[in-house]
Amino acid sequence: MTTTPSLGRSLRRGLLFACIGLALGASGVHAQSAPSENATINLVNLLVKRGVLTQADADGLIAQANADAAKAAGNAPVVAGAVAVPGQVRVQYVPEVVRNQIRDEVKKEVIAQARSEHWAQPDALPEWLDRIAWNGDMRFRDEFHYYDKSNAFPVVDFAQLNRTGPYDLNSQNPPPLLNTRENRTNSLRVRARLGVTLNLGDTVSGGIRIGTGNDNNPVSTTQNLGGGFAKKDLWLDLAYLTWKPTDWASVTGGRMTNPFMSTNLLFADDLNFDGVAGRFNVPVSDQVSTFATVGMFPIEYQADDFPSNAQIKNASRDKWLTAAQVGATWRLDEETSWKFALAYYRFDKMRGEVSSPCAIYLGANFCDTDSTRSAFMQKGNSLFLLRDIIPDPSSPGNYAQPQFVGLVYNYRLANAITQFDMKAFDTPLRLEADYVRNLAYHRRDAFGPSVGLGRLVNNFDAGDFSENAYKSGPVGWMVRATLGTPTPKASSDWNVVFGYKYLQPDATVDGLNDPDFHLGGTNAKGFILSGSYGLTKYAWLSARYFNSRQVFGPPLSIDVFQLEMNARF
Repeated sequence: MTTTPSLGRSLRRGLLFACIGLALGASGVHAQSAPSENATINLVNLLVKRGVLTQADADGLIAQANADAAKAAGNAPVVAGAVAVPGQVRVQYVPEVVRNQIRDEVKKEVIAQARSEHWAQPDALPEWLDRIAWNGDMRFRDEFHYYDKSNAFPVVDFAQLNRTGPYDLNSQNPPPLLNTRENRTNSLRVRARLGVTLNLGDTVSGGIRIGTGNDNNPVSTTQNLGGGFAKKDLWLDLAYLTWKPTDWASVTGGRMTNPFMSTNLLFADDLNFDGVAGRFNVPVSDQVSTFATVGMFPIEYQADDFPSNAQIKNASRDKWLTAAQVGATWRLDEETSWKFALAYYRFDKMRGEVSSPCAIYLGANFCDTDSTRSAFMQKGNSLFLLRDIIPDPSSPGNYAQPQFVGLVYNYRLANAITQFDMKAFDTPLRLEADYVRNLAYHRRDAFGPSVGLGRLVNNFDAGDFSENAYKSGPVGWMVRATLGTPTPKASSDWNVVFGYKYLQPDATVDGLNDPDFHLGGTNAKGFILSGSYGLTKYAWLSARYFNSRQVFGPPLSIDVFQLEMNARF
């Protein structure tokens, strides 16, 4: 540690007084002989010679010591017989009370200076701050949406219908509709996230993060600007605890980042998971390591009191995701590695259920399967009307039919993903492939007694609601190549990305995947092109272009362009 000049003087002063006190006081009043005195003076001269003290400092401090000693000892005479030699200074006896006083004064002076300069202040910061590490990121984006003028119109926004419904099928007002033809340009948006990582001991850690967002949807923390300059919302984005009893195993509970190796074919990049997950990493050799992840994640709890105004409550229809993934990483050399994984994702009770006969005309404001509708949807999954509404006998041809929609199928996803990293002409190159298939998809389920043709509401060819016009499928895949540094980490780092995505309507749950490609959901295919350039170690520019259209059904072509600046800290 480098000391300031004033601090150095204080330390030298203290050192000198300590030496004088030890040298003179150790011999006592009756042992103040010439050799002892010479040793003290020699020590002072040595300190001057070594540059610890200047001659002026030494003379002044010795004079002060003589004065203090004379005052304290009643000007006791120096023991006779000691003859001073040229260049030496005679020092009188320094009593213990003086030595203690000098020590205390020097100590107070040094501590006061340390506190004022904040270099050695005891308990300057609370201990718990040493166990916290801050992190965060920001993004500013300009976004453009371009719609083909030949797109189908009108197209019902079933996600909005479920959020604000039920919607009366016999209403004279139109249902919520998607924008399918009008371009939206220069949509300015921001994202800001701030988090802390907590060190809670040798085996326990945790984290908390808050983030922006237009609402509490699970797939995006992007916040629209505007709104009359209104203040923006903050949400709890992460809150988790992790126990790591060994180097190869850990358990995390709470709201955590995606614990699985995946792409946004299945799960949005900003999607976080609620629940508990165990992760295991077991090395096999210097080149090969294996990993596994298992977890249970509640998606939606049915309220204990549902329906709230009925004496008999419905049986629980809590929705869960249980998942397991195994994989391996093979490092061929310092520049080449191959990583792959196989996973199974089981979504329980996501499928909608037709209600019991529901007498809306008698004043009922709910039906017993309303809670089986999805808490959050985007678009693409096959849907059907949930409520079995009893016609009003007084007006059988025109009665209220307020409806919600639910998912036609269960979702049991088998997923295979691989990633290959290498160098191409000394430039990093990453190749990725992702494949998913919904093992629970059976076309016949859409036409069985639990759903039926009359209840299906989407994924038909335009204007044709016959069985043959219904189109869906359980398969999705994506390939992607990244040339350059995947995430810029220094000035002038760069990358370009090219990919192609194909996702049939019921390959995965549409509410959890990428909200940017095709503006979210399934039943989409198309190209992805993007690039990034590092401005500094902590900031970079990015541009993306998504060209997409429908896989089945009425035409819906959407191009999305994003230009953004990112920063992390």
